[in-house]
Amino acid sequence: MVFNYEIRKRSITVFCIPVHEKATEGFVQQRFCEIAKYVVKSRLSFARNIIFNRKYALPKLATAQSVGTLGKIIKEIQKHNTILTIKKHIMRLTILILFILVSSSIYSQKIDKQKIEDYINHIENNNRGIGSISIFSSGQEVYNRDFGQKNLQNVSYDSNTKYQVGSITKMITATLIFKLIEDKKLKLEDKLSNFYSEIPNSENITIKNLLEHSSGLGDFTMKNDSIQWLSKKVTEEEIFEEIIRQGVAFQPNEKVEYSNSGYYILTKILEKKYKLNYATIVENNIIKPLKLENFSPIKNDTKNVFKSYSFENNWKEITDFNFFNVIGVGDIVSTTKDLNIFISNLFQYKILKKETIEIMKPVYKKELFGRGLMIVPFYENIYFGHGGDTYGTHSIVSFNEKDNIAISFSINGERFPHNDFAIGLLSIIYNKKYDYPNFKDAIELKSEDLDKYLGIYSSPDFPLKLTIFKEGNLLKAQGTGQPAFQLECYEINKFKFEAAMLKLDFKTEENKMILTQGGKDVEMKKE
Repeated sequence: MVFNYEIRKRSITVFCIPVHEKATEGFVQQRFCEIAKYVVKSRLSFARNIIFNRKYALPKLATAQSVGTLGKIIKEIQKHNTILTIKKHIMRLTILILFILVSSSIYSQKIDKQKIEDYINHIENNNRGIGSISIFSSGQEVYNRDFGQKNLQNVSYDSNTKYQVGSITKMITATLIFKLIEDKKLKLEDKLSNFYSEIPNSENITIKNLLEHSSGLGDFTMKNDSIQWLSKKVTEEEIFEEIIRQGVAFQPNEKVEYSNSGYYILTKILEKKYKLNYATIVENNIIKPLKLENFSPIKNDTKNVFKSYSFENNWKEITDFNFFNVIGVGDIVSTTKDLNIFISNLFQYKILKKETIEIMKPVYKKELFGRGLMIVPFYENIYFGHGGDTYGTHSIVSFNEKDNIAISFSINGERFPHNDFAIGLLSIIYNKKYDYPNFKDAIELKSEDLDKYLGIYSSPDFPLKLTIFKEGNLLKAQGTGQPAFQLECYEINKFKFEAAMLKLDFKTEENKMILTQGGKDVEMKKE
């Protein structure tokens, strides 16, 4: 079942799959709409370096009625063994909040490495992804695999080749902040004005607000609705100017809204307190103590790092961030193995105290973001960790305390959505029923066949104009201020961009197209 829940003309698409015969459609719709309202009202998100733009953000729900706590709702739904997925769309970016709720069971079986191998082979043999995966059990690596590299041309790599892990960097930055707190050199209640009084509202923003994305500060990675201004090196002064220009969207603690700006400032506070640059701080406090061999913040001599790729008949390297612009925010490079070494040690309390980790973790059933850690739920299995996206690489590292399992992966070439990849992987690990994705080859078209689709499409119900253009016999789309992406033809007049779960159905005789994403259809007319 699919329900669209409208909140002040902003859509929350709720996908409901009842797995108990007594879970009626009316019950499921009522309960899931309540959760959707709670999620939007609280500005919660399960996200990795997601870029929020206040211009298109969901409005404050001033008229929304109290719906009770999320915990109470979840308990009611658990009685009916119901699976829930909520998708929230802001501009072209998708924020996925995944709750899979069933009756409790205890994980006891061993990880079936052969099933994982078969699953990864299916992805690789269909040329649907490039990346790396590592799984730890009880502190030891039990599975490691690079995949998809055979489909690249003239690319050398080895077991030490690192990936850009994006906002997983924030988990490292938060860990270093908490080390200062443990050493009584910093307090969660310390005001931002003690360090950067020029930042708007700094007298009211605390270190805690910066850590948990409740400061109200914006996102310096997006400037004037463009997410690519940081692909070239800019100065620290330019970044601070952009942070100041964006100001604040709300008062501290009013809500949670993902803020890259907050973590950029935390990085600069670290450098002030340690009187060292970020790379040296990480090396002294993380890399050397844990003996990490393939883990590093970006430096001038950083080598053996995979690029990001997009697929256009074949894999092509794309322009990613200049990672010197996002130090402490999204610059770290690592192998998936070293990510697991870090998070395993973190939860063995070898870096921080147990009570500190409890502060970092989001409050279960109340928060999805904590103070440097995110919750990653799968059925009754709760992982904590962080995700990270660059312009083309998608990573996550997470740890399950009950089962003592660490999982990390990086996908630097994506044709199969990385969230779907994770669901398949976790389904195998926890012996859940899972059908391999059915990959069909795209229909090949001639260049002249594409002419009828070309143009600029817009709709009052969609925040961006979408330009459809061609390069040779490839059809591409580009939203305002966004990078272009290739479309695959899967039926006559129908195209898709699988990585964003987006489909376009062209009605050429009517000069319009139907854009479908997350179960919501938007009619866009050709200008």
